Parts: sequence; structure tokens; C-alpha cells
Amino acid sequence: MSLRYLDVAEVIMAEIKAGHDPVGSFLPSELMLAKKYGVSRSTVRAALSHLQGLGIISRRRGSGTRIEASEPAPIYVHSMVASGDQLQFAGPTRREVQLLEDIVADESLACRLDNRPGRRWLRIGQTRHVENSDVPVCWTDVYVDHAYSDIRDSIKTYPGLVYTLIEERYGIVISRIDQSLRAVGLPEEYSEILQAPADSHALELTRRYRNASLTCELIAISYLPSGRYSYDLTLSRVSQPANMQGVRQASPD
Repeated sequence: MSLRYLDVAEVIMAEIKAGHDPVGSFLPSELMLAKKYGVSRSTVRAALSHLQGLGIISRRRGSGTRIEASEPAPIYVHSMVASGDQLQFAGPTRREVQLLEDIVADESLACRLDNRPGRRWLRIGQTRHVENSDVPVCWTDVYVDHAYSDIRDSIKTYPGLVYTLIEERYGIVISRIDQSLRAVGLPEEYSEILQAPADSHALELTRRYRNASLTCELIAISYLPSGRYSYDLTLSRVSQPANMQGVRQASPD
């Protein structure tokens, strides 16, 4: 299946971010865009639908295509019926980077990441703390594709999440996050820094951050000891309006 519409979407978004088409203005018609980019009208339509899903534009019959934002909306929900998916901590949190290292995935690590032994990653080991507490809420290993490894120069002082830094610096868009959860015994290697017994109850949270072509750009694996978090998930029937909560909560990433 051709992904050409994603290329068109990336170009349009880059032009919006560069200020060629400011927020609040309107994009040209589908026909004009098709001529501009040398693609079919159906390709342009698919690209605009993709941008609408990211919150970049809005479309209304008879009113044209309005530019709503220069960055994707910071909201990620389950693609089926989930209206909320939030990991809640007892107050605001801060990230502390504990280690930075270049690694090459062996077969064991590749099985946990993307099944590609030999792939090069920047590993960012970090803890997250609630307010002024020295006891971490969780440990997270963030594996960033080696192509983006120069973020090591600013990640320790960057206030946002790792994936947003990659978006800002490289102009890519994380359009999908695949998340999995499982109950595990806390690995011994993290027990001391988390001040919890090895093999005690913990949650392992894995998130895979994918670009518009569904290529995995980074993977975050977090360990949260029992009693330091709650995981809240709200499901709604498809026939009912989803109660979309647009506040980004603190993430282990």
C-alpha cells in the first residue's frame, strides 16, 4: 500500500510550522493542492484527513480547510472506544536522567524492543519523582533510535517528554503510541534506586512511539512499584459521544 499521502501530509505540516500558512488561515482547495504537489485529489484528501486527525486542520463543508494549529494536539486516545488513558501520580512529577549510553541490541533486548538484533539505540535511564520526594515513583528506560542520539546534549534540562523533543528537533510527528501493560516482579537491577524489594509487585508499562509511516522511533519501558500509582481507563460505548479529556498527564517518559 502506498504511503504517498503521508509524504504530502508531512510537507503540508512542515510548511505550516515554517509559517508559510499561519494558524487561522485556510489552505487552498484539494484541486489546487493536488496540482501543487503533483498527486491525485484522492491522495490530497487522505493527507488532509490525516492532518485533521492530528488536530492540525479542521474541515467543514462550504467553509474550506482551516489551519487550527502548527503542532499536533497533545492528546492520545485508544483508537476504538477509550476516552481516557491516564497514569496518575500523587501530584506533579519531575524527571531525573540517571544514565545515557549508546547500545546495540542483542537478541534478548531486541525481543523486548522491535525484534531487530543489531539495531543501535541511545538508552536514557531515568527516574520520575513526585514534587520534592527523593524516592522515585518509577524507573524508565527510553530507547531512542540512534539517528536522534544528539538529543543527549539537552535531554537532562529539557522540561518536556522525550518524544516531544524529537518532534521539535527533527520535525517528525509521533502519530501513534502502542502501549502494553503487565504485572511483573520488580527487576533486581532497579530495586535499590526505587527503594523497593526485588521481585516485589510492580507494573511494567511499555510504550512504542511511531511516526506517520508507523516506524518505531523510540520505546519506553517503565517499572512502577506497587502502591505508587493508579492506572485509570475509561471506556465508552461507540454510540455515545466520547468524553475527551484534553489534559496531558505526567507520563513515565
